[in-house]
Amino acid sequence: MALIFATLTAALACLLYAPRWIALSAALACLALSAGLFLFEVHSPTDGFGMPWLQVRAAPAVQGRPA
Repeated sequence: MALIFATLTAALACLLYAPRWIALSAALACLALSAGLFLFEVHSPTDGFGMPWLQVRAAPAVQGRPA
């Protein structure tokens, strides 16, 4: 996480004091590091990249509800 903040800070500093392509490359590096950290945090050895707390399947229909 500290590396992500450091690259973001470097991108902002380069935007002020360096050529714009250096700032853009640092911002893209920050984005890549953030995506990598997110995938590392979400992956589970048992579920893979599935998220058991987020179910998107339809609930079973209720049968024979009394009136």
